[in-house]
Amino acid sequence: MPDIDLDSFRKDGYHLLPGRLGADDQRRAVELFDSLDAADEVPASYEAEYDAHGDERRLRKLRRLLWNDPQMWGPMLNRAGVPDLARRVIGDNAAVVFHAAFLKAARVGTEVALHQDQALWTYSYPKAFSVWIALTEVSPRNGGLFGCPGSHANGEIKHQERPHYPWHASLDVAGDGLAEPVQFVLSPGDGAMWDRYFAHGSAANTSDEDRRGMVIVFADAGDPDFAAKDSFALSSLTALGSR
Repeated sequence: MPDIDLDSFRKDGYHLLPGRLGADDQRRAVELFDSLDAADEVPASYEAEYDAHGDERRLRKLRRLLWNDPQMWGPMLNRAGVPDLARRVIGDNAAVVFHAAFLKAARVGTEVALHQDQALWTYSYPKAFSVWIALTEVSPRNGGLFGCPGSHANGEIKHQERPHYPWHASLDVAGDGLAEPVQFVLSPGDGAMWDRYFAHGSAANTSDEDRRGMVIVFADAGDPDFAAKDSFALSSLTALGSR
């Protein structure tokens, strides 16, 4: 896999990661998410969130993937070279603190308002960064994924509640003086990584096709101020192998 340009990542706050996840792993992930989406009840351990439109109710988010099935997800993340990214950015003390699916369903999936991840987290995660992997095509046509270059440079920006957006406080490009968003157009298996203060979001999916992806978040578990609800050490992840 191609190496990453850390200088570019630190300057812009993000970096694109082409061709990270193989076709077989994409299929396995999508099949699992489809089965949970069709289930009458999703196990509570996934902490599921839903979008709804009229009588249709579809999964929006699934959490704690790695903790629910480490034997499936561990080798998959290792094959995608995700631990190598964590070592480059953080070092051997890196740990997974989140692993979630973002499932923007056809005609039902709602927007994710512009935000910085760290502003929404309960804990402050030292050196945290996210790896977002596309499991379907991702483009403005199906809600896409976008972010504002350089928005991480000054740390956390105060977020505001919006009356008609129920999920979380958010940012405004013009009001917060951010650079115009860049659209990440991704093929299945492509990825993007970004800093914990990088402002990003996505639009509603008005297309007839689901937009599916997953995110893995690493933080520095060796930092004396590190605290987390869930923590999966990098050494434990790599010990799961790649087969």
